[in-house]
Amino acid sequence: MQIKRFEQEDACKYECWDDYQCSVMASAVVRKHGRQAYLQDINVSSSYRGRGIGTGLLKQILADFEGTLIVASVFEARVPWYERHGFRPTSNEGNLVRIEKSP
Repeated sequence: MQIKRFEQEDACKYECWDDYQCSVMASAVVRKHGRQAYLQDINVSSSYRGRGIGTGLLKQILADFEGTLIVASVFEARVPWYERHGFRPTSNEGNLVRIEKSP
C-alpha cells in the first residue's frame, strides 16, 4: 500500500494505491481552514474494506495534521470508528454528527 498526497490551494487530496500501483483502494480530502482542518471525505473501495486501509489512511492524515484541530461531519454509524482514533462527537447536524480531534 502506498499513500500519495497531492497539495492543492486550500486542500490536500490523498490516494491509497495497491502494491502494484494499478488501482486506488481509498481516497480522502482534507480542507484547510486557518488553524483547523476539515476532513471532508474519506472513502475505501468496497472490495478493499475491512483490511485496515481506511485506518492506515486516517493515521497518515492525523500525522500530517498533527497539532491541528481536525473536524468532520459523519454518519452516526461511523462515529465509533472515529472515536477509536481519538475523535469525539461534539454536536448533531441533521442526520450527521460533527466530530473533532483536538491537537
